[in-house]
Amino acid sequence: MSTHHPSTDDTNSRPKAVLFCPECGHESPLTGDWIVRENAGRTTHTCPACDATVGDRRRPEPALAY
Repeated sequence: MSTHHPSTDDTNSRPKAVLFCPECGHESPLTGDWIVRENAGRTTHTCPACDATVGDRRRPEPALAY
């Protein structure tokens, strides 16, 4: 039989999808206050506090219907 002990670690209280700015330390959920730009098949997340690029990803291409 196993025993479950609740964690007291504060990191368990934040949402799983949290972005952190490497420049200034700003943190917010993925759907939070980040500036999101979508162009040329890419999505870029920029920090609202210091304007650093936090994430730059290629968007998946839509599947072709045959």
